[in-house]
Amino acid sequence: MMDPASPQARIKQAPMGWYQYAVVALCVLAYAADGVDVVTLAYAGPVMIAEWGISPAAFGVAYTATPVGIAVGSIFLSPFADRVGRRTMTVWILGMLSVLLVATAIVHNLPLLLGLRFVTGILLGALVVTLNVTVAEFSNEKRSNFFVGVLHTGYSFGSMLCGALAALLIEPYGWRAIFWAAAVLNFSSFILAFFLLAESPDYLVARRPARALERLNATFRRMGQPEYAEMPPAPREAAPESKKRRGFSVFPKSLWLALGLLCLAGFSFTSSGAFMAGFKPQILEMAGLDMTRIGIAGMFSSGAGIIAHVSVGALARRVGEIRITIIFLLATAVAMFILASVPTGAVMALIATAALWGFFNVGSYTALILVNLNFFDATLRNTSLGIMMGFARIGGIVGPLAGGVAIGADLGRFWVLAIFGSILIIPALSAFFLAMTRRDQRIAS
Repeated sequence: MMDPASPQARIKQAPMGWYQYAVVALCVLAYAADGVDVVTLAYAGPVMIAEWGISPAAFGVAYTATPVGIAVGSIFLSPFADRVGRRTMTVWILGMLSVLLVATAIVHNLPLLLGLRFVTGILLGALVVTLNVTVAEFSNEKRSNFFVGVLHTGYSFGSMLCGALAALLIEPYGWRAIFWAAAVLNFSSFILAFFLLAESPDYLVARRPARALERLNATFRRMGQPEYAEMPPAPREAAPESKKRRGFSVFPKSLWLALGLLCLAGFSFTSSGAFMAGFKPQILEMAGLDMTRIGIAGMFSSGAGIIAHVSVGALARRVGEIRITIIFLLATAVAMFILASVPTGAVMALIATAALWGFFNVGSYTALILVNLNFFDATLRNTSLGIMMGFARIGGIVGPLAGGVAIGADLGRFWVLAIFGSILIIPALSAFFLAMTRRDQRIAS
């Protein structure tokens, strides 16, 4: 139970003020910039291949550099935000991304491009984790899950913005223009974060860095709340000896099982979801849709995903984070089995089922993040979420590779979707056993 006088309790129990809403809006903007950064190369790539005179196969390694970097950054870089602070990590990453995108805009060879995209991926992987934690820690209990859901719409809108920028800039100005535009968006986010973003009170109380009381009171003044005469006591979980630990060793043995279950859930869920994200157009083509209708299905799926982010955020506290995760995971599996069974050529049914899959798939992703954010305390939150999302990114690499093998084996639409739909039983069971570990911990305490 939280101390009613603790900063965490005051933030969670009080109505949100203008400053907290501003922090959420800033994080959504930064996440939109992330969405632009991730897909810039997808739009610039065909023009770069033609300009540099290289084969698509040789250029393919550049496409993989960013997702591999994201996995590395999620697992190995994001935990540093639990040591140096959410603000410090966010500001430095946004500044470095601005520089990297400028460097990408003037690059002239594939090896350098590969290195730049890999480092960009590392920074993006850590940024996504830190933004989730920042929104959760600045929001009150009533709106925390909802605003985490809203945060993830930023990525969707960023991806859409990148498409618009590509349409406006690449043909008249060349491929470099889209990277300049992404650099401007990231630099704008950097300037706003530098002047607007304060350090998380949860971090300040748990880690107690230099000038912690001064910084804590400055944040509470911005939020219109009373200041502290002295530093509040650190949470029981933030024992001084835990600050000396590194990497996975920061986790008490009692939480290793919970972290393992979340990593298994993230990996298996994303293996299925990334397969569908990459091969859904081909699956729909196998079902008899032409490219126009496949594009319509993609549009409806993306729109359903944006609605799912907000819906899960709004419902998770009432339903329970773990319970809604299990519901959405199983519903995603059911949607895949329905998509496998819809008759070939049934246009409206195929489009509707693809949108249904998009809703439950994206909702499952948001729900898994909410489970992690609400399971671990401030000293472990960035680390745990980063490790889980890193394993999820690895699943995002493995899933499409396995999907290509399955489709190449001519298994047919039904059995391919049945296999990847059945995989979702694994994260659902992981979430169920995670609920059991939480119950056992409560009984023991």
